[in-house]
Amino acid sequence: MVKALGLKSLDELIDQTVPKSIRQPESEAFKHRGKTIIGLDSESGVLRKMTQLAAQNKIYKSYQGQGYYPTIIPAVVKRNVLENPKWYTPYTPYQAEISQGRLEMLLNYQTMITELTGLDISNASLLDEATAAAEAMAMTWSIANGKRNKCYVSTSIYPQTIDVLKTRADALDIELVFGEIDKFPWDKSEEYCGALV
Repeated sequence: MVKALGLKSLDELIDQTVPKSIRQPESEAFKHRGKTIIGLDSESGVLRKMTQLAAQNKIYKSYQGQGYYPTIIPAVVKRNVLENPKWYTPYTPYQAEISQGRLEMLLNYQTMITELTGLDISNASLLDEATAAAEAMAMTWSIANGKRNKCYVSTSIYPQTIDVLKTRADALDIELVFGEIDKFPWDKSEEYCGALV
């Protein structure tokens, strides 16, 4: 990469790409290439330092209350269900293997919920709301064989959902028309593959 860019070293590449204003002073910087990390001689020391650095992050945009809500996941559930390495395989990065693991994890989750609640069935989705909306839009466009290139989107949809829709619509050449649902142009409905409300 350095050679292709006409640079002399990785340090020169870093100098040109990482602003000095966000770099750690040399005395605090993590050392690498065979050198020890200054003041951090154990895994727990590194984790403490990383936690301190992460605490400096600033949240400029919060989606809480916009389809995303704080949750508390018991550590035993997090480790044994969500982070269980059995759900993805160490020997291959194939998407099919990962998908199979996710499906198995969801089946286990649904089984646990039905047993805890006594309900006959339980639902679990692989998709967040924004991705599900984009998939629905793509599906309606596909059903119309690409002949209806407009999708009506309610202006009350969460902004992150609209952003994902815009990205997917751009790739499929779908025109998004935004407005209130009671203003949907029923007289031109044949132009639309669907509506998200």
